[in-house]
Amino acid sequence: MAQRKPSARARRRRLSSAPAFALAAALAAVLPIAACTSAPASSGTSATAGARGTVRPAVTAAQARQVFDRYVAAAAKAVSPQLASPELSLVTGVEQAVLSATIASHSIVMSNAQGAYGSSLSVKPDFALYAYGSPTFYLPEAAGYPRFFVASVNRALRGTDSPATGAGGAQVPPDGPALMLFEQAGARAPWLLASISQLPSGVTLPKLATGSAGYVPTVPLSDASLVAQPVDAGPLQAGVVDDGQASAATRAVADGPLTTGMYQGAVDHAGGLRAPRGDVYQWELDGSSLPRFALRTAAGGALVFYAMSLNTTVAVPDVINKANPVHSGPPIQVPIDVQMLLPVGRPAPLVQLSASQTLSFAAVDPASGNAKIQVIAIGGGLTSASAS
Repeated sequence: MAQRKPSARARRRRLSSAPAFALAAALAAVLPIAACTSAPASSGTSATAGARGTVRPAVTAAQARQVFDRYVAAAAKAVSPQLASPELSLVTGVEQAVLSATIASHSIVMSNAQGAYGSSLSVKPDFALYAYGSPTFYLPEAAGYPRFFVASVNRALRGTDSPATGAGGAQVPPDGPALMLFEQAGARAPWLLASISQLPSGVTLPKLATGSAGYVPTVPLSDASLVAQPVDAGPLQAGVVDDGQASAATRAVADGPLTTGMYQGAVDHAGGLRAPRGDVYQWELDGSSLPRFALRTAAGGALVFYAMSLNTTVAVPDVINKANPVHSGPPIQVPIDVQMLLPVGRPAPLVQLSASQTLSFAAVDPASGNAKIQVIAIGGGLTSASAS
């Protein structure tokens, strides 16, 4: 967790939470081997299996196209909270959390009325709508449940002006190349959209390995032949987002808009939360229980998909120090997007304001060597807020 006080340098305090232990475990696993070299994992296994006729896809190209088209058709009609509700039946994971929060926040109709926190809150009636290009599907070999496939596609915003700062305060364009991950929880479960992760400007998707049948091999999350086990990509990224260049995780994670850039965004209050004089501002990128997946790259690494939570808090020092009693401070300014997730009509918080974003990421975890993990895509958004 990182924290900052106004008119003072950022202070750090030792974590005793689960994310800290996850990061410590990830560092213990990766740092001793980061300087070692080994042969990249071969993608020939897939080709051999295909030649023997034993490779089965998690989903066929025709099925993937049908799932993709069904979601795109439903999303095109989601121009209001009422019309967006049917879309909830087509999403899961990060997308379900974000869409549910968006529908709830937009249902607060306060236009032309005195809003909460002493200001007028006008609710925008429409959602961001996209036009989708022709997708490229990456179809994994079947390997138990949950199953997944990925669609790489260009999106263009329709009639909406959005800044180039997206989820997590990252400097990412609002449209362009994106990775859409669809998930099937069980044999009889429907295919649902789990995440849409946008690539920052100038970042490209690595070439993925394919077997003779055209399917992409999956990578075990415990694969130790990479810079880090794929399961540790999230904790390592979190170390950099929380502490910037001061984190030991920078030895395994590359600088970029979704690592050191997110750290700088937090320092610069890109999310709009600011602490009044005397209060404390802190942030933490935390793990998630949502499924993680990994595809083999042509270079022998892994393209890892995972979800995280970015938690941001402004609070009086008594809250941070767990004092009793807790003394209130000056009113905390509430950003409009956070305000829309809070009950209507309550006064400005005097003790604490917290906001949580549920985020999706894609990261390239290379084969062991001198390369570092690169986080290449982000999605998600605000999902909850609280004030006191």
